[in-house]
Amino acid sequence: MINEIANVIKTTKPRHILNALVSPYHTLKVFKYHYRRVSEKDFISFFVRQKRSLEIEIDKAYMGLHQNNALWTELKEELSLYPNGYGQQMTRELPALYMITRILKPDVIMETGVSSGASSAYMLQALYDNNKGKLYSIDLPTDNLPPGKTTGWIVPQHLRSRWKLNIGDSKNLLEPILSEIGEIDCFIHDSLNTYDHMMLEFNIVWDYLR
Repeated sequence: MINEIANVIKTTKPRHILNALVSPYHTLKVFKYHYRRVSEKDFISFFVRQKRSLEIEIDKAYMGLHQNNALWTELKEELSLYPNGYGQQMTRELPALYMITRILKPDVIMETGVSSGASSAYMLQALYDNNKGKLYSIDLPTDNLPPGKTTGWIVPQHLRSRWKLNIGDSKNLLEPILSEIGEIDCFIHDSLNTYDHMMLEFNIVWDYLR
């Protein structure tokens, strides 16, 4: 508990204090979803244990992560188009996505929810570095993209050969696409975060997971 409180103090910004005064609910939400997360190392270690990966595989993945620093910097700069630092917050968990993709070496990843495509870009770079795999994405565009930008705008051109982007509602597209693909190795949910919609997606995907 002491470590959690210290982490909150360390990462709290003035705007968080203002929001806390205005809305106690906001305080609870921020504490729950932003400050009590496991570390990146612990998160990756969980997946490593499932695959019983060798240390050399983990080292290669970390090396790849740092070798792509130029791309990560470019993505973060482009995400600065979002106001109030929102775009920069998107990148906090993305290195873990790259690491997991490198270590698990999936042939097929299914993703719902794309928006700018930052998560997609990290996974696609990992597939590129693995020299195998394809990412299938479904996105129902919203109005929170920067002016003049479309779904997945941030994904570099050289990564798009391993990407199949489908525009529409996952309620209508997920089952038909999975039926055509067959088995998949990984599923990433990042679309509508309501209980009913999440369970709908999980129930559809479950029978297709390898």
